[in-house]
Amino acid sequence: MTDYSQLNKNPIFKPVDSIYTDRLRKFNDNDHLGKFRVRHRIDNSKDDGSDGYVELKKYSVPDLQRPSFKEIIPSKLDEFEPCHRNDLFGPGWASFWIQVKIAVPTYWKEHYGNGKKDPIAFHWDSDNEILIYDHEGIPQQSLTGGGHRTEFILPSDWYEDRDEYVFYLEMACNGLFGTTPSFYYTLHTAELIVKNSEADSLYYDFWIMGDAARELPGDSPQKYLALQLCNKIMDTFDVNDEKSLAKCREVAKQYLGPDINGSEVFDDSTTPFPIQVYAMGNCHIDTAWLWPFAETKRKVVRSWTTQIRIMEKYPEYQFVASQGQQFKWLRDLHPEIFTQIKKKLKDNQFFPIGGSWVENDTNMPSGESLIRQFLRGQRLLLNEFGFKSKTFWLPDTFGYSSQIPQICRVVGIENFLTQKLSWNNINKFPQNTFNWVGIDGSQVLTHMPPDNTYTAPAHFGDVNRTITQHKNLYNDQKGLLLYGHGDGGSGATPEMLEKLRRCRGMTNTVGSSLPVTKVGNFTIEEFYDKIRKDSDNAKTLPSWKGELYLEYHRGTYTTQAKVKQYMRTLESLMHDLELIATYVSLNHVSYVYPLKKINRIWEDILLCQFHDVLPGSCIEIVYKEEVLPMLGKRVDDLRELIDEALGKVGVRYCGTNEKPMLLNTFSWPRSTIHDIAGTPVLFNSIEQNLNMCIIKKKVKYPVSVTRDEDDYILDNSKLKVRVNKKGIITSLYDIVNDREVIDISPEGRNTRGANAFVLFDDEPLNFDGWDTELYNVNTFRYVDDVISSELVEEGPLKVSISFKHRISGSSQLKNVISLEGSDDLESVSLVKFETFVDWNKSHKFLKVEFPVDINQEYASYETQFGITRRPTHFNTTWDTAKFEVCSHRFADYSDFNYGVSIINDSKYGFAVHGNLMRLSLLRAPKYPDAHADIGKHYFNYAIYPHKGPLSSQTVKLGLEFNDRLNEQAYTFTGSPIDFTELVKIKGDDNLILSNVKRGEDDDDLENWEPNLPKKHKKSIVIRVYEALGGASKAVIRVGKPIQKVTKITGLEEDLKDVDFDKETNSFKVKSRAFEISSFKIVLK
Repeated sequence: MTDYSQLNKNPIFKPVDSIYTDRLRKFNDNDHLGKFRVRHRIDNSKDDGSDGYVELKKYSVPDLQRPSFKEIIPSKLDEFEPCHRNDLFGPGWASFWIQVKIAVPTYWKEHYGNGKKDPIAFHWDSDNEILIYDHEGIPQQSLTGGGHRTEFILPSDWYEDRDEYVFYLEMACNGLFGTTPSFYYTLHTAELIVKNSEADSLYYDFWIMGDAARELPGDSPQKYLALQLCNKIMDTFDVNDEKSLAKCREVAKQYLGPDINGSEVFDDSTTPFPIQVYAMGNCHIDTAWLWPFAETKRKVVRSWTTQIRIMEKYPEYQFVASQGQQFKWLRDLHPEIFTQIKKKLKDNQFFPIGGSWVENDTNMPSGESLIRQFLRGQRLLLNEFGFKSKTFWLPDTFGYSSQIPQICRVVGIENFLTQKLSWNNINKFPQNTFNWVGIDGSQVLTHMPPDNTYTAPAHFGDVNRTITQHKNLYNDQKGLLLYGHGDGGSGATPEMLEKLRRCRGMTNTVGSSLPVTKVGNFTIEEFYDKIRKDSDNAKTLPSWKGELYLEYHRGTYTTQAKVKQYMRTLESLMHDLELIATYVSLNHVSYVYPLKKINRIWEDILLCQFHDVLPGSCIEIVYKEEVLPMLGKRVDDLRELIDEALGKVGVRYCGTNEKPMLLNTFSWPRSTIHDIAGTPVLFNSIEQNLNMCIIKKKVKYPVSVTRDEDDYILDNSKLKVRVNKKGIITSLYDIVNDREVIDISPEGRNTRGANAFVLFDDEPLNFDGWDTELYNVNTFRYVDDVISSELVEEGPLKVSISFKHRISGSSQLKNVISLEGSDDLESVSLVKFETFVDWNKSHKFLKVEFPVDINQEYASYETQFGITRRPTHFNTTWDTAKFEVCSHRFADYSDFNYGVSIINDSKYGFAVHGNLMRLSLLRAPKYPDAHADIGKHYFNYAIYPHKGPLSSQTVKLGLEFNDRLNEQAYTFTGSPIDFTELVKIKGDDNLILSNVKRGEDDDDLENWEPNLPKKHKKSIVIRVYEALGGASKAVIRVGKPIQKVTKITGLEEDLKDVDFDKETNSFKVKSRAFEISSFKIVLK
């Protein structure tokens, strides 16, 4: 017999799942029943300051300044005024300092805090960003208000054995995501509280169990167990009975286990199931976006000090932070916090990562800029922390160049992380864990966190989605979960760690309906190594070759045109300075290569390549007050350094009645027409001295201009150009090759001609400054209103015609079309366009079109150290998505016999579809900068028709067209010199000598990175790349005696010795398609 009763006198109904599930939210909610639920028990002792426990004073910083603690305390203390709840603080971007005097009640000291169960906390909420300083000026933790972070657990020495303690708050009148200049903030809360730890823990227990009851699938037994136990907790809890908290937690243990109050819950021995979710804290801080650089410096210390506090409370907590610039700011402004970070690195909790100077845009920077991102970033890591990152950490940028895999590998990086492709608005990217292969064949192991965010709140659903949304589970069953408030910084919160503990406790206790989560005791590199281990060194993973094109934010190739123009200028001038300074430092003992100054300028260039700055998606004050002044100054600095170096070898700007010369910093002969005192003059390189140019005022094939009714006919015996009265080229005839270049047949979209300005509507669905949308490709009008035309130059060296166009009542442009004469029919000939725009539009997009007689499936666009080929059709949605793409100095559209290149000096947006080539010029978005691009602009572009397919000639023309060195002519006061004599390359034309510089570790240069040893007395570093996609070879000759040649990484670390000819001081170079090769030449 059993004790199972024969009679049933107490019928039990079957619970209605939906009702019992809906009931759960009542337990933790702050609704009208909240006082009866667990949250009422969390803050069980409060003080509003009425008894004098908290006393506040404030100081308003004038003129939107951001002074340091030492600049305010103690010198301004007599200017502090009383402060109270409901006081207003502002306007936006203002700063305040708050003095806080606390007096903790004696009863609290006896029963709470100082290691006891319930801690004493300072509770503050003013809806803006706060940094707490102790009385000595050491940052402690941030508070952000608005429900993000409002509590600071008081250190026991702030109240033990003392009656009162004074500390300070630095208030920034902005939220995590910026502010508006007219906004004011209200102080809602300033009080001391005691946290009820048991109620707090029950709150998190119920949160995760409730999520399991709601979110697990209907066939999961764990779902119904969670539902049953949650309802039992609600039945057990009594708001008037403190002991009911412990009883409820005992119920929760049946689901979450006994270890959730400590880090031991994550011990690998606690579960028989494989680890699937690797959770890592981070607080992605945009170096500028909806706030300026100046505020980011404060965001860094606010965020990272807070993460250190969390590490102290949660020993399992690990955190990664990228961006060398931010580490440098912290080191310089708060060295005491930098020291704490180094300690936490030793404790395996705080991990610098990424290797780049900032989390940069990868579409528009030059190839050399991308390498310098890592050279500067990795050297900072080496100098300050003693290691290099193996992972390129780039969670949030607007597309990924096809050369990133190779650039990563040449700087010692094997792993890549991003997640931005989850934002695609047309196609879903099909991979999460894969080998990303660049155009040269280099690969990086890539992981995109399947939760599709880098700012997860660490909810139950985040853990679950890390596996359920993983697109490569066939290949690998692991995913990274990146949690913590981000973009505006802040990072993880205690509640995130509490939730993750309970997610792991659940899988330890009731099984694996939820993926097993690991927190602590791993690194990002170890995560990637485990993927490799489980996939035969990544050989069984799928591959994706070529660019990772983001189907979103296509307008960023064009927005903030002046920033992009400055960037192209700086990259060009830096190329010239490093070559010239290298030459002069090796030939004149009185001149020292200015390594520190060069690298400081590079740091500012790289800073402004941050993925919101260069793309143009920041607020106005970033550009107006910081970026444009900074870049303008750096242009001046570069020109000053160039002039200083040139002066050492007798080169200066040409004066009246002096013989003018142009400098050539490229490794091939050049021919160019340059205005001297308003007169066009032809300069040609002398073969024996590329840098020394001779003057010709007459040419064998002059250019002429005639009229045919309203049309202008320009003819230089190579090209005949017909320009109509609207400034449109209706015919571009290649005389030498008997080929009409322009196609205005009725089958095409553009039947007007080339150089046709088009004004498109530009009204994106979402992000004004970022996006341009597919539907606006078909909403446009041509700029037809020509105000005037004028023949400016009539030959024989140059013909120029100026056209003034009215875009609208407040916007107009002047476009000067020119054709030049030459001495050789085999030399190149371009039609050039010099353009001035006074732009005052709203939500319009200005482009210029070239319909050409070419029909091919693909066009070629210059990218870093190579080209990217993209479709010219719309066969698939993947093709359609690329209706606007990024290009550098040129885009080329060629068939086997003939082609057309469009070259520019500062533009990046381009498209080729059908027979139409289209260069993007200016946008007019209104958010986040309401005045973006409004004003005057100047830029140049050219059309280069050529026989045969794309060749190195277009590559070289692109470089020459972007020459900023020779804006003025020079003269030699001594013997003529050739800077390119230092390093010459001879061989296949598609091998380009890209850059020449001094070695970072030469011992005759300033040692500004004290922990990095000097290695060589004098060396030259050169970079060579194959530009077009074919295996190539060449010989490099050095103009100095060689001691040693080494193939090196982009970080200038040795890879292997290279044989060289001691008699000729030369060595051979072999390159695969699109390969980037770097060499260090140690001199005798």
